[in-house]
Amino acid sequence: MLETCLPRGLSRDIPPALMWGFLSLEIALLMVFALAGVEYVLLILLGVAALLFCLSGRLTAIWALILISPVVFVQGVSLGAIRTGKWAFVFYVVLIWFLGKAVRGEKIHLPRTSVNYIIIGFVSWGFLVSLNALDPVESFLGLLRMSSIFGLFYVFADVLHSHEDIRKIVGLWIGMAILLAGLGIYQYYLSRARYGIGQRVWATFENPNNLGIFLFMLLPVALSLFLLPAKRLKRIGLGIAIFLFLLCLFWTGSRASWLATYVAFVSFGIIAKRRVLAVSLMALGVILIIAISHSLWGEGLAALLRVGRGFALRPILWSISWRILLDYPLFGVGFGCIPILFQSYYPVGALSLYKLLSPAAGSPHSLFLQTGAEMGVPGILLILAFFVIYFYELRETLRRVRDEFQRALVLAFWATLPGLFIHSFFELSGLIGPGSYTIFFWLSVALFQAIKRGLPAELGLSEMA
Repeated sequence: MLETCLPRGLSRDIPPALMWGFLSLEIALLMVFALAGVEYVLLILLGVAALLFCLSGRLTAIWALILISPVVFVQGVSLGAIRTGKWAFVFYVVLIWFLGKAVRGEKIHLPRTSVNYIIIGFVSWGFLVSLNALDPVESFLGLLRMSSIFGLFYVFADVLHSHEDIRKIVGLWIGMAILLAGLGIYQYYLSRARYGIGQRVWATFENPNNLGIFLFMLLPVALSLFLLPAKRLKRIGLGIAIFLFLLCLFWTGSRASWLATYVAFVSFGIIAKRRVLAVSLMALGVILIIAISHSLWGEGLAALLRVGRGFALRPILWSISWRILLDYPLFGVGFGCIPILFQSYYPVGALSLYKLLSPAAGSPHSLFLQTGAEMGVPGILLILAFFVIYFYELRETLRRVRDEFQRALVLAFWATLPGLFIHSFFELSGLIGPGSYTIFFWLSVALFQAIKRGLPAELGLSEMA
């Protein structure tokens, strides 16, 4: 018999037959993906990591996902293999969590949140969308990826229990961001040394925009914690972290993330009722100073802004997505099916931009338009409903939470939401997008649910449903 510590910290004896079942499932998954042309070795490592999750502490899944999610480029392994392997890992972790609950005879408790209805709505409508998709197989795979991310939200919400759990995860998240920001800044100076001009940075993410949204989602958290009464050394560390995040964010060249950060900081000042408005403005001033000083060195700022390319590309992508939405208003074309007919919607005058448009054929660079094109008008309505419901829950919880640390997190998440809404007009954002940043967004939602659930004696809030 093998003793394990699964979610909720319950020590149970796991029958050998069940462990053989896990190993058989792992081998089956590896064989399927090996036949699909995915590197076998990578999936073995991810499979072993998932198996270790089953055999170790309750927070291991979150630790592992925080550490591996931003890692896209691995020497000698193709990008497609890493993407597939990471989604296989996500699916595997969620599946093991379900099996673990079943083995222990525990019920699956949904967090007491109306967000559950939105998630159920997304999955249910996504099933109908996939049945009517241009390529049902591709669409069902996209639905599986989206459902796995939603499943991670429930895993996170289930394994986060105590105030100490929340502190550990936030600390690890910020620590990981400091390393990534430092790597991004190093990439910028390395490009200046090699090519004479700084290039956009991405750290270990797939592209600079993904790094940008990752930093944007974490900046209000770091700022809110910085303003808490704390030891001087801790506040100095958070202050340095904020500076590094802002500097790296600027050099990502992610214009949508710049705008979203500005909106989030202004929202932070307003929600905090002027108490930190001056600090928010000072942080914004740092961004402006960096931008102005950077532009004095030549055309570096103009290169980062990419104004010409932006005005040439996005209106065409948005126009195409809008026309697809008008032609498929109810079910859309299905998850990942936009490239099938993207070229047929090229405006006549845009054919000369073929090389520019082709890499973006699967992404309209707008969460609302992509969701509309893939899921129809109901998909857009579900996203809007999520923003409204989550905004309301954050506001109500902020009024009730008394612990300063947890209150600071809720305040940061609430301030981030308006920025995320604006960001969603220009990029896929973090709700249902395919990037690693999606995992971090739902981690923040799970942290909020852990705070909302809380300990009755500590917060006076409701337990799980």
